[in-house]
Amino acid sequence: MEVAILALGRVLPELLSRPLRAAGHEVTIYHDVRSFTGAVRARPPQAAIIPRRVPGADGLVLTLDLKNDARTALMATIVLGIADSDRRAARAARADGFLSLPFSDADVLEVVGSQTRDKKLILLADDSALIHRHTRPILEEAGYEVVSAADGVEALELARERRPDLVITDVEMPRLDGYGVCRELKTGEGTQHVPVVICSALGEAQDLERGFDAGADDYLVKPVVAEELLSRLRPLIRGAAPGGRERLLVVDDSPAIRHLVADSLARQGFSILTAENGAIGLELAREHTPEMVITDYDMPVMTGFELVHGLKRDPSTRDIPVMMLTARDTRRDQAQMRAVGLTSYLVKPFSVDKCVAMVERILAERRLTRYKEASRVYISEGAARAAEQRAAGDPLGEVRAIERDMAVMFSDIVGFTMMSATMPPREVIDLLNDYFDRLCPIVKAHGGDIDKFIGDAIMGVFDHIPGSDPPWLRATRAAMAMQAALADWNQGRARALSMRIGINSGPVVRGDLGSRFVRRDYTVIGDTVNRANRYEQSCPHGAVLISESTYRLCEPLDPGLRVEPLAGVKLKGIEHPVTAYVVKAISPSEESP
Repeated sequence: MEVAILALGRVLPELLSRPLRAAGHEVTIYHDVRSFTGAVRARPPQAAIIPRRVPGADGLVLTLDLKNDARTALMATIVLGIADSDRRAARAARADGFLSLPFSDADVLEVVGSQTRDKKLILLADDSALIHRHTRPILEEAGYEVVSAADGVEALELARERRPDLVITDVEMPRLDGYGVCRELKTGEGTQHVPVVICSALGEAQDLERGFDAGADDYLVKPVVAEELLSRLRPLIRGAAPGGRERLLVVDDSPAIRHLVADSLARQGFSILTAENGAIGLELAREHTPEMVITDYDMPVMTGFELVHGLKRDPSTRDIPVMMLTARDTRRDQAQMRAVGLTSYLVKPFSVDKCVAMVERILAERRLTRYKEASRVYISEGAARAAEQRAAGDPLGEVRAIERDMAVMFSDIVGFTMMSATMPPREVIDLLNDYFDRLCPIVKAHGGDIDKFIGDAIMGVFDHIPGSDPPWLRATRAAMAMQAALADWNQGRARALSMRIGINSGPVVRGDLGSRFVRRDYTVIGDTVNRANRYEQSCPHGAVLISESTYRLCEPLDPGLRVEPLAGVKLKGIEHPVTAYVVKAISPSEESP
């Protein structure tokens, strides 16, 4: 491996190059900045060691310049410094590693090796063998090397021995809990820079605050899906670059406090905007929409209280969390802050670490809330409720199953398979999404739950809702409204679609289906579901076909229901023919849109 070293004098270059050359690495030493930068940009080595302070230049500025240069962005940069402040500054400059003076031969080999190894190393600390069996394959499939620890003490020993690129730790573990692991790593020699992610079932606000107080870089609440886990790890394991994380707005009329807070947050990788009063802060918030605002209370032109009030009155900024820095701590002040919509406040005087910990906690909670909101688009309402029950404490390995009478609906586009074969893939997606956008709200408006999409098919389930019409009546009305909506949707379109809808009513089993620990659905199964699908397949084009059970349940409830019987309908996989009913008309519900 090629390593470039920028160092003046004779002693330091020798101390750095000796262990590297003995290990078989090719080392080139440069004694001035110009020759060093010219060489590494012309032919980037795998790693470069740059002193924190270089005569006539700033090693951190040089490091950042190299990271911003496409030619050297992938080169591992290691900053050589003395103090902890050098280490923090190196991280802010996007350095990949830090080597502290004085150092040993082993330190040099370790830091160069850890930053140039083919795979990033993650230490996974959890006392649950199940978590290791579940999480380790996810990380390894994503390209990471993983080492496991069964408790906190073993985790610390492995961290000091292997120098991982990131640590994931549970909280409740024998011998030493996750908070203790985090504190030890963040204060230990050689491990301060290692990002730590706490991943625990403890998800209350005080749990997150304890985690960030201990120095955690992020906090995930179990259960965590693979996509969320990997998306949260990537920016940490790459290193927090200035501007690489969320954009924050710091508002304070005191230049000293404004700089102190902004600088401490910038060192954590946040992109920082600053303002000297509330009026300027409000303008910047409207223009840039930061992820969070940190503001003083007593300021000229516009106070922090007035700033929060202005943010909450503007639809474009009302959801931005705001943390107040204030000496006001009376009950009246606290009530006033809550009334205006303040997220949190920090009483002066405060430590920088406490400020950073609170910001990290608030942002972690916001990410968690956004994830929950976004996940509801991808899973059914029933599945969302089931997941929330699990998160509230239901055992993960327990499988739920309840039997109840429901209505099940299947809709399908006639001839869509052949039609899609003649269309570009993007056009297929756009057509289907437009179609679903028009029809899915109708299912929801009638109290149905969209269980899943099967290609172009919609599977909807209708359960009992207190105070509403029975499921079978709501399902039939929804189906007729969907056919009417599709007719309107087809007007003026180059490709007019025809749809079949089948409905069956009766007993189903609703519950968890799939792996106990990896991936499962919360869905409905049973003969009622299978037959609903068969009724859809036997439905005339552009119609709604309901089963006899559905008709018998709906007929006494709606005098406006008109049907056309179809005798001798042969359902696939069903031995005897059945009688089904094509719905011609049904009375609209007062609850319907």
